[in-house]
Amino acid sequence: MKQLNFLLLAFSILLTAQLQGQTRYLDEVFSNVNVETDVIYGTNISVVTGSPMASNLLMDVYTPVGDDATERPVVIYLHTGSFLPQYFSRQITGGKQDSTAVEICKRLAKRGYVAVSATYRAGWAPEADDQNVRTSTLLQAAYRGIIDTRTCIRYLRKTIAEDGNPYGIDGDKIVLWGQGTGGYLSYGAGTLDRYEEVVLDKFINTVTLQPYVIEAIDGNVYGTNETPLNIPNYVEYSSDFQIAVNMGGALGDISWVEGANSTAPEPVFIGFHLPTDPFAPFGNGPVIVPTTQEFVVNVSGTRTATEAANDLGSNDKLAPVLGQTTGLGAYLNAVINALKPVPFQFPGQEPTTLGEDNIYPFISPGFRVESGPWEWWSKPQLDATIAAVNQVFGTNFNSDTLHYTGLLTNPDMSAEKARAYIDTIMAYYIPRACVTFGFEECSNALGVVGTEEVLDAKQVGLMMGPNPAAEAVSFQTHADFPMKEIRLFSTQGLLVKSYLGIKDNSYTLNRGELPPGMYIAIVHFEDGMVIRKIVFD
Repeated sequence: MKQLNFLLLAFSILLTAQLQGQTRYLDEVFSNVNVETDVIYGTNISVVTGSPMASNLLMDVYTPVGDDATERPVVIYLHTGSFLPQYFSRQITGGKQDSTAVEICKRLAKRGYVAVSATYRAGWAPEADDQNVRTSTLLQAAYRGIIDTRTCIRYLRKTIAEDGNPYGIDGDKIVLWGQGTGGYLSYGAGTLDRYEEVVLDKFINTVTLQPYVIEAIDGNVYGTNETPLNIPNYVEYSSDFQIAVNMGGALGDISWVEGANSTAPEPVFIGFHLPTDPFAPFGNGPVIVPTTQEFVVNVSGTRTATEAANDLGSNDKLAPVLGQTTGLGAYLNAVINALKPVPFQFPGQEPTTLGEDNIYPFISPGFRVESGPWEWWSKPQLDATIAAVNQVFGTNFNSDTLHYTGLLTNPDMSAEKARAYIDTIMAYYIPRACVTFGFEECSNALGVVGTEEVLDAKQVGLMMGPNPAAEAVSFQTHADFPMKEIRLFSTQGLLVKSYLGIKDNSYTLNRGELPPGMYIAIVHFEDGMVIRKIVFD
């Protein structure tokens, strides 16, 4: 671990500033966001109650207030939830209004995107004693989710062609962004293009020898034919999209990634994952049911799937981003390069290495087992919500149990922690989206304007102290060198604090809830930056 931290610390010297000009798709150029809730984007057969019945598919649409653009990229955000209804999954998260979903959708809308937080059908048998039942019902749930995701894409294209484009979107600039369970859908919808790909040995019932998914019953992979468990929606429109983001999910099977040899266009793959996530593998390994800790099926994790996309040409468009020489993205790339030779193996999974282009691995403190560090919730709000849910549905959910179960794999959960992870996620995603969509505004993020100069602390008169510190560190500079901003990074490469809009020669950096340890402080000036270490006791 000391060697790993040394490598990351050494590479942190390469960090350069993220330029702060207000540029669409890079910066939050809009202050307010409008949200249209519970828009019906399709109807399909749900089995969540055990009896198949038609169910509406809903989405919330986030748009920037005061924006007159009419051809904006759109991100479809797919929440987590283990393919079970929220709280019935024994998890706090699992809906389109989860804190993380709302936070990321608002951030994207403020940058000029349209963001859609969409539901998808739930329902499977995680507590079944028979593994064939567990695996078959989970695969069927994922299959339905992929169909629903493609329905949402086609619905948006339908609104452009038939409804006057009410959301002002560009049908050629679509992103699927999946969190946790949703990550299985974003990568799955990007690669599963024919039924034969789900007729693999691991997807065959070991007793009946029948496929777990049957096309004549469950529908084709696009959901465009009518079957007992599928209602086709908007079949005349394309289901293609351009970017798949996987944040803590996995891919059903690595053979689904075919790159340039695919029979259908495959999107760019961008991934985020904790190598020590106990539920979804980082490399190749098993899916473990959060509710019962039971094995379900072996899959290909975010790292493995993204590596395949790199190797087979799906990510060729991202090559310019890997050569960034300026901006926060250059530092994040440097972190990944430092991790590439570092071996890693989580118990029960195949060995791999920590680093791979276009997937950012979040290293938890001490490599502790952790999942979903970008999630957070309010305990008082949870108490009130569970009381209301129990009253309406006659359930007996316990908010204390849900809360403490969530803390088992997110032990220092807080809004501040989650937003720090989301800061890093956005910084890694933004330049890759910009180059994929060909936005000229991304030239700064891609480093074509050159590298920001690293200044001598004596030149700007930088003094800071105390260091080590208990609660706060004060910064002072010469009158001719006012500070613009300070960004604080952990030695794992995580952006943990941003102090923006300083414009002064004196600033006190408050520790807040940051844990003890060493941090890298990047102090930005008009003509360059200074890099310093800070230690909090």
